[in-house]
Amino acid sequence: MQKLLIVDSHCLFADGVRFLIEFSTDHTVVGVLHTGREVIPFLLQHDVDVLLLDIDLPDMSGLELTRTIRALYPATNVLALTVLTNPQSVNLTIEAGAMGYCPKQASRNELFAAIRAVGAGHLYLPPSLVQQLRKPAIEKVTQDLTDRETEVIQLIVNGYTTKTIADKLFLSTRTVETHRKNIYRKLSIHTNIELARYAQANKIM
Repeated sequence: MQKLLIVDSHCLFADGVRFLIEFSTDHTVVGVLHTGREVIPFLLQHDVDVLLLDIDLPDMSGLELTRTIRALYPATNVLALTVLTNPQSVNLTIEAGAMGYCPKQASRNELFAAIRAVGAGHLYLPPSLVQQLRKPAIEKVTQDLTDRETEVIQLIVNGYTTKTIADKLFLSTRTVETHRKNIYRKLSIHTNIELARYAQANKIM
């Protein structure tokens, strides 16, 4: 059973999401907050598996909050739940450390799928955004990736830090960074969101 925290400045929306989750799933909503500044004090007192976060908060940057949570509470996975669906917002949010991105326009089944994926530690992008963001070149498996580089891709898109990847693969952090640079060069990409699209298209998540 996953423990969820909802952070959204719109009270009616947050309460509606809470009702949907508690009525339709076996997850537990341990809290509903309406400002970003309440989040860290709350996490000090409660265990949270998935944080449903509106990244467009009025009192602070949702992206900066995501980075802080990623650094201080790596066991809490952030799922962005927002009206923003432009590629730049998606890219910045995933780069900040969020494990998933779900538009507020999504259906409840899509929201539940996002919660399940993020709760399991997997990157989640809804099909509508994947289609919007996808580039044809990303879909072609024509690159000469090594088995080690494929391992590194899997770990990167599943949210592991460079240090954790190094520990898991018994490598130095410098070697992991070299692998990352080589992967980016071979795939002609520049960001982790592009890498996630590649991994999804080629089923190496």
